[in-house]
Amino acid sequence: MIYGLIRVFLAFCAAFVVYLIYFLIIRPYLWRRKYQAYSNVLVGKKFSPIIGDLSNEMQCINDNKVHYSYYKELAQETKKYDLKAKLEGPESCISIISSKALKEFLNLQKTCVDRYYMRKGLAEMVIDSIASRKSTPDIQQRRKNVTQYLGLNSASKYIPHMIGCCEKIVQSMIEEKDSDIMHYMNELTFNVFTEVLFGSGVEKLVTQLYPYQNADGTTEDITLREILIRVSKCYIDQYYNPLTFIAPFLSISPFSSFISPDSSYYKLVNPYRRDHNNLQVFKRAIKNIVQTSSDTNSVGRKFFDLPELTERQKIDDLVGIMIAGSETTSHTLVSCLYFMSRHPETLQKLREELNREGLSKGEAFVENCTLETLQNCTYLSCIVKETLRLDSAVADTFDYEPSRDITICGVPISKGQRIKIDLLTNHFDSDKWLDPEAFIPDRHDTESEFFKESKEAGKVADVYARRSFSHGNRNCPGQSFALLEARIVIAYLATHIDYEFDLEVENEQGVGFGLATQFLPRIRAKMHGQN
Repeated sequence: MIYGLIRVFLAFCAAFVVYLIYFLIIRPYLWRRKYQAYSNVLVGKKFSPIIGDLSNEMQCINDNKVHYSYYKELAQETKKYDLKAKLEGPESCISIISSKALKEFLNLQKTCVDRYYMRKGLAEMVIDSIASRKSTPDIQQRRKNVTQYLGLNSASKYIPHMIGCCEKIVQSMIEEKDSDIMHYMNELTFNVFTEVLFGSGVEKLVTQLYPYQNADGTTEDITLREILIRVSKCYIDQYYNPLTFIAPFLSISPFSSFISPDSSYYKLVNPYRRDHNNLQVFKRAIKNIVQTSSDTNSVGRKFFDLPELTERQKIDDLVGIMIAGSETTSHTLVSCLYFMSRHPETLQKLREELNREGLSKGEAFVENCTLETLQNCTYLSCIVKETLRLDSAVADTFDYEPSRDITICGVPISKGQRIKIDLLTNHFDSDKWLDPEAFIPDRHDTESEFFKESKEAGKVADVYARRSFSHGNRNCPGQSFALLEARIVIAYLATHIDYEFDLEVENEQGVGFGLATQFLPRIRAKMHGQN
C-alpha cells in the first residue's frame, strides 16, 4: 500500500516536471522560433527560459532605470518592425508596433478582435469592469456612461473643486518644505475623484482608517487612498510573480466556480489570498460610501442607480475609474513637474502664457480658471502632451485576443493569442519625431518654429504615433477628464510654487515615473516669488 502510494507520488512528480519543462521552456521556445521566420516581426536576440523578455525590465531595474526604459532605448531598432513577438514569463504575446499594423488591428477590432479575459495584474482588480470584459452592447453602453459622466462638459463643473484640492496640497507641501511629491500628487488626484465619484460630505468616510493585511502577517489601519496604492502595486507584482505563470492553480481556488469572489477562500494561497482580501476591504468601503452619500448627482450614485448592472459590475467600474483616473494621472503629474524642473525655460514660458490669460497666483486664478481659459492655454496643453509622449504611465494596453485565426501585416496570429498595443515605442521613433528623446513641448504646436522645422524635415507624427490613451473602440473613455485635471493642476502649481527636485541619478534618460516605478522623488517647495 505504502509503496503504491510512493509510486503514484513519484509518477505525479515526474509528470509535473515534464509539464514544467514543456510549459516553461519547450512551448515558449517553439513559439518564439515560429515568429523568427518573419522579417517584419521583432524577436528578442536571446531566449531566457522562465522569465522570457521580462529580463529586459529586470536589467533596467538593476541599472537603476525605470523598468520600461528599454522601450526608448530600443526604439530605433524596434521601429523597423510591424510587430513584436515577446514572452512575458513563459506566456506569449504579440505587440502592435507600426502604424500600419495598428490600422489593420483596429479594423479587425470591428469583427473578430476583443478583450482577452485576463485574471492577472491590474485587470484582475476590476475583472467585471468595462476595462476587462469583451465589447458586448452592454459594455459599450457602460463605456458611453463613463464618457457622459466624465466628458469635458460634465467635468468642467468640477474645476472649482479641483482648484480647492490644489490649494490644500500646496499649503501642505510648503509647510513640510521637503515633500514626497508622488505621495502628494496621488493624494491630490484621489481627493479630486472622491468628490466627483461620491459627492460632497463623504470626506469622513474617505479619510477614516480601514484594516490592511501586511505581508508579515500584521494588520495595519490605513486610509482608502493608501489601500488603493498598495493593492495596485501588489497586483502588479503578482503579474511578474513566477508562481502566477508556473502554478496558476495556486492563485485561484479549485472551487472558485462555486465560491463568491467576495469570499476570503476565493484565492488559495498568499500573496494572492492576502491581496484579494485587502481589495475586498477597499471595494466594501466604496460600496458603503456610495450608499451613504446624500449627493444624488454624484457619478457613483448614477452608476449604482443603473438597474441593468449587477452590484459587482457597478463597484468594479468605479474602482477601475479610480485606478485609471487617480493612479495614472498622479504619476503623469510627477513626470510633468520633473521635466519642467529639468527644463526651466519651459516653466518660464508656461508662466508667461498663464499670466497673459489671467491665471496668476491667488484669487485671480480662482476667478479666471474656466474651461474656455484653459483651452486658450496652448503651451499648457503642449506641455501635458509632451509629458505623456515621453513618460506614459503604462507601456502597453490591456490584452486582446482574436476569436479566429487572423493575419496582421502578412503575419499569421492564432485564435486566442494574446495581443497588446505598444504605447511607447512610437513616441521615440526618429522617423516620426524630430529629436524624439528631448522634452520639447513646441513640437505639438502647429504654429511653432519647431513644428515647422519638423515638418520641413518630414518628421510629423501621424495620429497612430500618438498612443498615450490608446486607439479604437477600447481607448480610454475618461481621457477628457484626465487631460482637464492635469492642465488645472500643472497650471496651479506653476503659478503658486517654486520647487526643486531632490533626485540624484547617473543617467537622466533612465528616469521615469510610470506605474510601478522605483523612483520616488522628493521636492523642496516654497511659495512662488518668495526669496
